[in-house]
Amino acid sequence: MRAQAEGQLLDRSERRTRGFLRATGMAVPDKVVTNSDLEKIVETSDEWIRTRSGIRERRMCAEGENTADLAAEAGAKALEEAGVDPLDVEIIIVSTATPDHLLPATACEAQARLGADRAAAF
Repeated sequence: MRAQAEGQLLDRSERRTRGFLRATGMAVPDKVVTNSDLEKIVETSDEWIRTRSGIRERRMCAEGENTADLAAEAGAKALEEAGVDPLDVEIIIVSTATPDHLLPATACEAQARLGADRAAAF
């Protein structure tokens, strides 16, 4: 498809914005819950869980720790690795199945904690 800009026709390659990731960050809770831990509270076994799901352990947030904390920690690691000022970040995307609440989005909380005041967040 061709678009007209300032009297000229531009093809897609000329008007495409190219984005990139300079760095990523990751954070997980410290608390580990093993399959053996689950054996103590429900009728299951490590072997049963592993053979059906491949899961050996999972992480749980400590009391008072939440998804926004982990998102901000991961973001801070990415900023440090990339050597980027938070005010230069253009967008923050947080994808999670465990939001702290419906609104505001976890990305908005991470944005505020990181000081990335100019970034779009969702």
